[in-house]
Amino acid sequence: MRTFLYLSFISFCLFSCNNSSDKELSPAEKHVRDSISKAHQRMSADSAKKKNPFLIMPPDSEYTGSYTDKYPNGIIKFKGQFRFGQKHGHWLSFYPNGLKWSEMHYDKGLRHGPNITYFEDGVMRYSGFYKLDKKDSVWCYYDSIGRVVEKVLFKDNRYVSKLPLN
Repeated sequence: MRTFLYLSFISFCLFSCNNSSDKELSPAEKHVRDSISKAHQRMSADSAKKKNPFLIMPPDSEYTGSYTDKYPNGIIKFKGQFRFGQKHGHWLSFYPNGLKWSEMHYDKGLRHGPNITYFEDGVMRYSGFYKLDKKDSVWCYYDSIGRVVEKVLFKDNRYVSKLPLN
């Protein structure tokens, strides 16, 4: 680890002192710079994940593709897609027992679409809809046996009113 940090520091000093543009760098120099950048991004992401194990970070800032994170016991914790380093599409999270915790939809990193969250035994906890990262619909909240106990209308992430249960 010390060797990596030492090499990173030396490389940083060399590159920061050099005023040449990318056009003047050799392919080997570009490769070294990109490798150091990706290693730094990975170290930052690993450090952040140690502080918050439920943080979802792409492998690098431009990553596009599938993402799966698992608990130490091998059960999937998170599953979804990244597009250019941002969450995109349908994301699932799971409890350590393997049951679904939540379903969320993203559009270019913003919550957009249905959101459903479950209790640890698989019973629905609440559901609603996000529009561009803001609550924007009727949100239903359920008790531990699946009965609706509250309905709330949100518009543009603001509470509008409590609705009758019917």
